[in-house]
Amino acid sequence: MLNRRFLRVKAFQALYSYSQEEKADPILYRRKLLDSLDKTYKLYLFMLSFPVELKFYLQTDLEIQKAKFIRSDEAIHSLQALLNNKLIACIEKNIEFKEKSKSVGAKWSNSNEFFKNILSELRNHPAIQEYGTKEIHTHQEDKVILGTIYELLFVDSELFGSYTEEQFYNWEDDQVLVLTTLQKTINAIKDESSSFLVPMHIDEEEDLKFLKNIFDLTLQNNAELQELISLKTQNWDQDRIAVVDMVLMKMALCEVLYFPFIPVKVTINEYLELAKLYSTPNSHGFINGILDKIQLDLKKDNRIQKSGRGLVE
Repeated sequence: MLNRRFLRVKAFQALYSYSQEEKADPILYRRKLLDSLDKTYKLYLFMLSFPVELKFYLQTDLEIQKAKFIRSDEAIHSLQALLNNKLIACIEKNIEFKEKSKSVGAKWSNSNEFFKNILSELRNHPAIQEYGTKEIHTHQEDKVILGTIYELLFVDSELFGSYTEEQFYNWEDDQVLVLTTLQKTINAIKDESSSFLVPMHIDEEEDLKFLKNIFDLTLQNNAELQELISLKTQNWDQDRIAVVDMVLMKMALCEVLYFPFIPVKVTINEYLELAKLYSTPNSHGFINGILDKIQLDLKKDNRIQKSGRGLVE
């Protein structure tokens, strides 16, 4: 789940916050950084539990609809179709998910009004309405509609975003990764006994080593990294260079100098992508120009030492 780009994002957020606080404690920020990974995975598990909780409210609403004097067959069919979704049943009954979800902490509790409004939002969407016109669905159709529900909630629902942000402060930063992971999970579901949960780490030792190193080495070599940047920005007022841009450039140079198994081009491209997400429209070109000049000088001075296949120039 936690790929290298996401780990860079987490390290950047921690380093940026650290730079904003006078006499900040690096040990404290390092601990917060590592804790944030657990928070992201718990957000993923919490989101995966959403359709299971939704099912309870679907059943309640279905009973209300059936009890009405003037019944809406369209509403009943739509609710019944979602209740019969085979993927939701697989998630609900999966033992591994049940065990891991115990650690989440947050609950979809005391949320009657929330789910009532969410159901109202979903019911009006054409894809949901079309899904409700059929009594029997294929496994693929069940997958598609569940994925569609997540996309609608994550992208279009302010109500859903506000509710989740109250539970998880990291919602805004992590929602893209979590949505992508949920889609992978949905595609992996075959039955209730299958192992469809995406693991937090593919290689936990390597992930944590990378994360700790980029955070620690950027701080430890701050003076050297600052000097490299200052030499190429002499015509710029240093106080006017955005803090975001400065942190991203320092992290990039840290990788260039101290991470022998990551190609220089990969490093620079990764931080240019982060600049698009977190900085100004002009930052991409500025950062690219500065980093390119610095890495050329570092190569000329034989200060970039890369090892491994395809990395030695």
